[in-house]
Amino acid sequence: MKSSCIGMCLILLIITTPTNLKAQSTKGINFQAIARNNSGVIIPNKSLNIRLSIKTDTNSTKNEYQEIVPVITNALGLFTIVVGAVENNKTITVGPFENINWSKVEKYLQVEVDTLGDLTFTNMGTQKINYVPFSFYADNVGAQNINGIIGLSQGGTGFDNLKSLKEFLAIDKINNTPDSIKPLTILATTALNTKLNSADILSLSNRIKLIGKDDYGSFYDTASQPAIVATATALKFSFTSFSNNISITNNTALAPTKITVLHAGIYNIHYAIQLLKNDVGSDIASVWIRRNGSAYLNTNVNYNVTGSGIKNMCTASYYVELGTNDYVELYYSVKNSNTIPTGNLTQLTPSRPATPSVLLTINRVY
Repeated sequence: MKSSCIGMCLILLIITTPTNLKAQSTKGINFQAIARNNSGVIIPNKSLNIRLSIKTDTNSTKNEYQEIVPVITNALGLFTIVVGAVENNKTITVGPFENINWSKVEKYLQVEVDTLGDLTFTNMGTQKINYVPFSFYADNVGAQNINGIIGLSQGGTGFDNLKSLKEFLAIDKINNTPDSIKPLTILATTALNTKLNSADILSLSNRIKLIGKDDYGSFYDTASQPAIVATATALKFSFTSFSNNISITNNTALAPTKITVLHAGIYNIHYAIQLLKNDVGSDIASVWIRRNGSAYLNTNVNYNVTGSGIKNMCTASYYVELGTNDYVELYYSVKNSNTIPTGNLTQLTPSRPATPSVLLTINRVY
């Protein structure tokens, strides 16, 4: 389509190949044009407003679709528009594009140009869209447009009546067949065979309830434990309150410091230490967890210890990941040798149980 006008001409190339934009779901028609002046010289890098209208004939003033698009020609005077696509810089004045019925009548594309930016458009001509995009036409195909019988490979049934289809699918006698011998699809049979029955559900529920309850332990010591200034010292646990799949083992010095687990998992570890500083002043005690001989990240806690015989209780709780037969130890260090873990014997008035110098509980939660 070529049109003459005052100051500018457009040589237009309409490509009716449908386009699906990645950023949008809307389909569109590729449209290209070259801007030239009246002497035929290409006009590069020019800002234009293009108004594109789709109508059913050349004389009609009624548009099925219309959009206004600002464009800039390139160095060759070329610009491209995807008619119908939803874009931020585009103004759709009649639409939407999806409502165009491509199956009814012929379609024409009218092109108008605004060269001054004042939205005063000059008609560059109207041309028939000779090749309607097949995918647009397919969007509007109705049952009345289909001739013959569509086979299975084309998405049809291969039959023109319901009775023949039922016979082909072997479902024509289902309503007269007892439930006990009615046919089932392979998928339905597989689903039923793999479905849990009530006994399985109860068993699984009970197993879930037991998770985290079969690995546990509580370990403690009642004796005072000496401290060496600025030295990492493993706390001893000489007694076991109860345990299952978790045990105390000795270190290389034959001291009961290693808490060893039988199964891999995530374990919750909680400890309580009673520290006593016999002399005046204060001290800082550090307590942390070691796993398999190495400090476990982010478990160190510094406690302020008050002197003059005041009992100081230090507690913390952590989640630690352990493998099969891994072990943990509880370590501490002090700045003053007079700061030591110490316990209390059974007390009277009122009667109350003894206080361990150190207590640790552990259980697997996952």
